[in-house]
Amino acid sequence: MICAVNSAQTRRRFEAALVDPRSAGVACQLGALQAVFGPLPGSGWRFYTGGEGEPSFALGVRGASALLAGPADAEELSGFLGFCGVQQLRTTAAVPKGWQPKERFVRMILPAGATLPRQPAPEKIRLNECPGVGQVTDLLCRGESLGSGAGDARDCFYSETCTLVNHGRALIWAAQAPEGELVATAGAYALWNQTAYLAGVETLQGNRGRGVGRFLVCALANRLAGQGNTVELLCTPERAGFYRALGFEREGEVGSFGP
Repeated sequence: MICAVNSAQTRRRFEAALVDPRSAGVACQLGALQAVFGPLPGSGWRFYTGGEGEPSFALGVRGASALLAGPADAEELSGFLGFCGVQQLRTTAAVPKGWQPKERFVRMILPAGATLPRQPAPEKIRLNECPGVGQVTDLLCRGESLGSGAGDARDCFYSETCTLVNHGRALIWAAQAPEGELVATAGAYALWNQTAYLAGVETLQGNRGRGVGRFLVCALANRLAGQGNTVELLCTPERAGFYRALGFEREGEVGSFGP
């Protein structure tokens, strides 16, 4: 049975699924999102888990997208996600009955306490450890991370990221040109249970090939790992070599599925 997370008991079952090693890849995101948006009515996020005595799973739904960790019943999950209007599910475990793989992502990690080789700052680039979320959103919209970033999608990303940052569940850095323009960004967009989920790595077209992204990712990852966090990220298979060259380790895959 799929139950809404609305009590101490359901929260315990939800969180139990996130400490299972099989939940790696989406557990950090689900944990941070539930901690921040679970108590906020109207956030758009809805969280679910299994019934008492059933295997634990954690499910987060927003709009047409969902995240899942743990062994939900495939047939029940399919019907439930269809009822919710979900068209894309990222998961490390259960796949809804009849759903098909759409994308696969490689999970890369930097263990807590580990260190990536320090990368020199490119000429005339300085590190900004507290960029404005609006500036970062604009940069991501200009690049590939947020596509066109039109309308509701941009506003949703901006609002959600501001809330995560204000609650201490996200940390965003940027590389800045002398005139003040942000030219690259990377962030821990979920901080939960001594894990940092690294995402939103973007360098504007005119600044690529200068080592800006390498410099920024290594600086941020080393700070996070030095604070006792395991740093993890999901990337497309063709990008795995970039992160492996920096010193990240490959640790399995995560799939994206659709009806």
